[in-house]
Amino acid sequence: MIFQILLIAFAFFALAITTKQYRRRKVSLYWYILWTLLWLAVIIVALLPQATDPLAQLVGVERGADLLVYIAIVVLAYGLYRVLVRLEKVQKEITEVVRKVAIDKVQEPKKDE
Repeated sequence: MIFQILLIAFAFFALAITTKQYRRRKVSLYWYILWTLLWLAVIIVALLPQATDPLAQLVGVERGADLLVYIAIVVLAYGLYRVLVRLEKVQKEITEVVRKVAIDKVQEPKKDE
């Protein structure tokens, strides 16, 4: 019961932060809706944990909580992969820009001479 209360409290906190970020235009409407749905789902599952059991049994997992943990691990791993790919891309772009600026700076004639 304590875990459920803490989980619901955290979900409401995260929902408030998500709303605040959206109002400040730090996240798009798409991400706002996605995260809002996620936090609402967390609240519903925390209130009704048995609701996930039928879905879990349908896919061959014994308990709904176990299914949610498996899904969370897979989603987090995929998210980490996407962040790492994007980070690599940004690093390559920064390297290209720095090289171009360095080459342009060397090729410019000095104005004092």
